[in-house]
Amino acid sequence: MMAKQPGLLFDNRFMDRHAGAIIADPAVALVELVANSWDAWATQVDIVWPERATDAPFSISDNGKGMTEAQFQTRWKTLDYNRLRDEGEVSQPPSELSELRPRTAYGRNGKGRHAAFRFCEAYRVRTWRDGKAVAFEVRRGEGQPFTIKRLKAEADIDGHGTEIAALDPRPLAMTPEEAREVVGTRFLADPNFVVTINGTKVTFDDIPIAQRRVIDVEVPGFGIANLAVIDTQKADKTTRQHGIAWRVNNRIVGTPGWTGFDQERLVDGRSSEAKRFIFIVRADFLAGEVKPDWSGFSPEGNAWRATQPILHSKIREYLSEINADRRRETKEAVRETLAHTVAKLPPISRDRWNDFVDRVVDACPSMNEDTVEQVAGVLANLELATSKYELIAKLHEMKPGDLDELHALLVDWTVRTAKLALDEIAQRLKLIEELDQKLRDETMKEVSDLQPLFDRSLWVFGPEFESLEFTSNRGMTEVISKIFGSKERGSKLRPDFVILPDGSVGFYSRDSHDLGHEVDGVSRLVIAEIKKPGVLIGAEEKQQPWQYVKELIARGLLTDAATTTCYVLGSKIDPEEAADETKLNGRVTIRAMTYSTFIKRAEKRMLGLRDKLRDAPFLRDRGIDPETYMSPQQPRQRELDLSRIVPAGEEQGNDAKMARVNLPTASLESGE
Repeated sequence: MMAKQPGLLFDNRFMDRHAGAIIADPAVALVELVANSWDAWATQVDIVWPERATDAPFSISDNGKGMTEAQFQTRWKTLDYNRLRDEGEVSQPPSELSELRPRTAYGRNGKGRHAAFRFCEAYRVRTWRDGKAVAFEVRRGEGQPFTIKRLKAEADIDGHGTEIAALDPRPLAMTPEEAREVVGTRFLADPNFVVTINGTKVTFDDIPIAQRRVIDVEVPGFGIANLAVIDTQKADKTTRQHGIAWRVNNRIVGTPGWTGFDQERLVDGRSSEAKRFIFIVRADFLAGEVKPDWSGFSPEGNAWRATQPILHSKIREYLSEINADRRRETKEAVRETLAHTVAKLPPISRDRWNDFVDRVVDACPSMNEDTVEQVAGVLANLELATSKYELIAKLHEMKPGDLDELHALLVDWTVRTAKLALDEIAQRLKLIEELDQKLRDETMKEVSDLQPLFDRSLWVFGPEFESLEFTSNRGMTEVISKIFGSKERGSKLRPDFVILPDGSVGFYSRDSHDLGHEVDGVSRLVIAEIKKPGVLIGAEEKQQPWQYVKELIARGLLTDAATTTCYVLGSKIDPEEAADETKLNGRVTIRAMTYSTFIKRAEKRMLGLRDKLRDAPFLRDRGIDPETYMSPQQPRQRELDLSRIVPAGEEQGNDAKMARVNLPTASLESGE
């Protein structure tokens, strides 16, 4: 018989790592347990805190909604119990308190229930509701995080609530007075939530004087509001139980938080201040302007309209005073760190930079020192840069998604390398646009304008022509001139192309090297013959570059090791001449290509970026309409001369060739 396989096992350290400070720090553990009572909509929480004079173990009981046995089993046995999913973000009051507003739940991930392990190795849970009570024993386990043992069930039980009591208590260094301080700094905003520790109610007086302050704020014409300030001094993980709580006649109005009833946010919820301070406003003179459901104040009420801005201003003033020393230290630290860079600035720029540091620290006190230093460093560099604040203007115009993309770009690229790559892309896209315009214009007369464009377009023919070694070979200039019987040397930038009556021809070579790495001839030759727009490429046109190759071979410039590719480009191709021709056992290839094919190849080599970058600034800067740029113009056809069309079967000699030239023959796009 096969032995039963053990279930999932856990190391004894699992619970300590899983719950962290919740079962390591008594203050955190206490807050978590009281928060569970808050989430259960308890109005009374009674805590027994161990004292040296007594043997009473730790316990906490509340009159919250309690749990059924099934609810307890699910919530306690599920690691990382998702309270938000199963119970929602708010906790509804029990039926007898239905007139009160729901509470924003404190718990999120179900770890708070483990807090009892800070006070003991095992504890007893008794929970009751709907006339039934059930008790369990929860104990730290061996090979399991904990074990749960059902103790007993009871019937005919009144009310509802939960009690947790330590069975194997641990010694605590924290005193009951310190425990009241912890609870008082976080759970005094709502008068409907009362906590006692060893029979003593937690009040405002339990908070150390250094952490509390009471300010009377006069609202002219209406009364005096009492502003109680509680400073926990140590920021919590979240803003729950922090913010501004408004009380009227000892009842809370709305939900405490940093967002006002007019949706104005007083403090950034991510800041340490938002997780540290509690402001309790007592203003009984607002009783007549509270909404019927106590969700807020009537926005039309005169007293409320006068009170809100005064109290908000007082709270901001208080926070500003509290942070004055910290802001001063931040300013000094930033100035000291960036002193070397700022010293390079002219006096006017230096004054502007110092003013910026003062303003940003005062206006955004929640920014930490590192963030201020980074922003101030950027500003100092901008003052030194030639472009000054043009970059800030461009960042301001960006949408959030664009800023995210910019961040992602800078993670993988430096600014310099990204600019090099983008400049190359921009240059090639501009080149495609210029070729597209000129190659399709049959009225263009200066064919010499096209050749310099092709000098920069060798990459279109294929990846093997990307090499920087492919260049104009100045040593061939004299030979080429003799081949064509002309002293015309073409462009000053590219001496190795020659103007022909119906086009131009350029020669681009890559050197061959011997074993000693010395140049010993031509390894690869590209001949690009460009016909005037509108010229038909036929057999005669395709044979012209072959004549050049034979002449070069005869003059000793091309050896048996050289490979030559001849491109004859024009607007149209004779259908009978569309195929490639090869000579000398494949060492020479002659290929006819239409301009439209050349442009398409260029676009494919650029991965279709021509369409994707239709909104690129370099297009707008050149005054190019993106729609026109993306929709290349069609070739302009000459007028159809019907008198020169020869009926089928009657074509002879030059007349037949003229007919082919003048007819609007469809371009054949070879090589695609």
